[in-house]
Amino acid sequence: MCEPTTIALTTMAVAGGYQAYSQHKQGIAENDYYDYLAQNSRAEGDAVMKVGQKQSELIQDSAKFKGTAQKKKAAQVLSSQRAAMAANGIDLSSVTAQDIVSDTMSKTSLDELAIKYNADMNSWSTMQDSKYKKWSATSQGNQYEMAGANARSAGNRSAFSTLIGTASSMAMSGKGLLPKGENLGAGTTSNGIKVPSRYKPPR
Repeated sequence: MCEPTTIALTTMAVAGGYQAYSQHKQGIAENDYYDYLAQNSRAEGDAVMKVGQKQSELIQDSAKFKGTAQKKKAAQVLSSQRAAMAANGIDLSSVTAQDIVSDTMSKTSLDELAIKYNADMNSWSTMQDSKYKKWSATSQGNQYEMAGANARSAGNRSAFSTLIGTASSMAMSGKGLLPKGENLGAGTTSNGIKVPSRYKPPR
């Protein structure tokens, strides 16, 4: 049958070991949780960049379509102007006719440039917004990763501290709980070793 002292110290050791194990596992669980958040945050940043890239391409495609439509419209306007001038007896090779045509073409070119400029600005703005959101998501992911590492370290420190505290408590408790026994005086052991005094635990 185990002595009360042995039972108490064993119980203390088991309780301390379990608490330290729980603290260690909690640190690992928190670290895994933050790693999961970090991966999700980075994946979100990558998705934002892909969406931004696609939006930028659509803006440029739309600008090309508008530019083509503008050229067709300009060609129709020029054709109508030439037909109107010819119908009114204006020589198409005259300075007046050339000025009209030149003015129309200049305005058309400006319209085309405006379409391209607006598309470029919208495309740039979209990409900049996507880059910022990706940077923000990546930064958040790094913070989650750091938090996970800190949680794991904290769990390990708590577990180590618990083990040290348990060992210290056991040592202190052992001093007070272990019986000193009865002084039987000096004598010789069964192996023939002489000792100054012998102790016998009380029953």
